[in-house]
Amino acid sequence: MLKRVDRDPRAAPSDGNDTLPMTPEFLHPPRPLATPAPARSWAERSRAALIHLMLSGVAALLVAGLVLLAWYPDPLHRMLGVGAIMWIVLGVDVVLGPLFTLIVFDRRKKRLKWDLAAIAALQIAALAYGLFTIHQGRPAFVVLVKDRFEVISPADLRVEERAAARGNPYARIDPTGPRWVAARMPETVEQRDAIMFDAVENGRDVQHHPRLYVDYDSQAVEALERALPISRLRSLNPEEGAAIDALVARTGQAESALRYLPLRGPAHDGAVVVAHPGGQVLEVWSLQPW
Repeated sequence: MLKRVDRDPRAAPSDGNDTLPMTPEFLHPPRPLATPAPARSWAERSRAALIHLMLSGVAALLVAGLVLLAWYPDPLHRMLGVGAIMWIVLGVDVVLGPLFTLIVFDRRKKRLKWDLAAIAALQIAALAYGLFTIHQGRPAFVVLVKDRFEVISPADLRVEERAAARGNPYARIDPTGPRWVAARMPETVEQRDAIMFDAVENGRDVQHHPRLYVDYDSQAVEALERALPISRLRSLNPEEGAAIDALVARTGQAESALRYLPLRGPAHDGAVVVAHPGGQVLEVWSLQPW
């Protein structure tokens, strides 16, 4: 309702309609300015996604350290070709989590906490699956077989063979890194024939039977008898002369005191350097061994 106001008696006569003027400012007073909601929402989403990205990056660094320093020590990660797989797993996991947060984050949503929890659960599940896959392919054992070393992963061992080796302490998988062992042929002719037929039919030789694993040190002298001089490595890798010089210097021993045995890997082969005399494993070199 419009309010009447008293007139000044000295003013001119009125026609009886003394009311406040009907101006737009009176009918619609100005409202205080506010920050546009879309701009504020975008800033909050970007901040939440950035925080998520930082947390995902820290988790990725921890996983990369576990894989490259413990499960696949250098140069085994190159010989087994895990680098590309690991970076794909971590890259997808690190990128998708923050991206989903950027899409769904809105403080006005009542179920925001549940949405973020679902994103975190999916991210953790994807990372766990990727880690499980990488773990199953990691070098659990580096097995001396006659005149070479073979890399064996948990995926290479059948359930029944692992069950048969349950009482063998040298067949236990170390969760922190690969174990250096040797494989001895069984004593009976029947068992040897069974392994030979398995190798011919299924490609599973003595290194795939963990019940036959023994301590490498017990076979070090025999390994040294089959080891080759470093000069052969030089002839097989003529362009790596300077690198071999640096590797020899890193061992702190003269080249004449070193020998090597080939190491067969799924992606690339290498050379296991052993001490002469003694046969102790010193290093693994990523060089062509044959």
